[in-house]
Amino acid sequence: MSDACWCMEGLREACHDIRQPIAGVLALAGAALALADLPDNARTCLDQIVELAQWQSEVIEHWLQVPADDDDPAHHTDVMRVINEAIAAERATWTGEFTVVWPAESVFVSLPEVTMRRVVANLLANAARAAGAAGTVTVEVFRQAGSMMLAVEDDGPGFGRLPAGSGLGLPAVAREAVKHQGRLECGRGRLGGARVALWLPEAASQNVRGAGKVADAARAV
Repeated sequence: MSDACWCMEGLREACHDIRQPIAGVLALAGAALALADLPDNARTCLDQIVELAQWQSEVIEHWLQVPADDDDPAHHTDVMRVINEAIAAERATWTGEFTVVWPAESVFVSLPEVTMRRVVANLLANAARAAGAAGTVTVEVFRQAGSMMLAVEDDGPGFGRLPAGSGLGLPAVAREAVKHQGRLECGRGRLGGARVALWLPEAASQNVRGAGKVADAARAV
């Protein structure tokens, strides 16, 4: 067996083993949510724990199955819904400000939802880390000639000016972009920090409708 095959098999075994602790987290959170006298703030936190654990469960199942239809054009993932969910998750550990600019119409891509969520989560986590606890991250989505562009900017110091992390996030995003006929561009943003732009083809059903207009107003969330 090649080294690559060993690595993939090891990843699948790890995913298999992680399923049980995640199931335990979901069961315990569910039991706590069933308590009648649970304070509202505790209920809100538990709801977030359930949402995050369910997402991790979906990631684990995705890697266990290694679906052959990962490039299936039948996938129609709502980009803005995924972004909103990823922002809500990032807010659990980051206190800065997100500003989101989106098109007038919904945008769909052909990536599986779990893959798009991983991609967006990586981009947001990198930007939030660079911006710092009181920083700003801008997320912009627009459509152009059958493609979707997702740009994430931060007001941090820029590329190469922070202590190195694991080095896994952006390469993983770049691989997924290329795998799905897209690309990843990195540079300096208008906020003075880093800007990372992900380009992906829109889902086939949207290509015939033409590009939508970007909303004039931004929203801070």
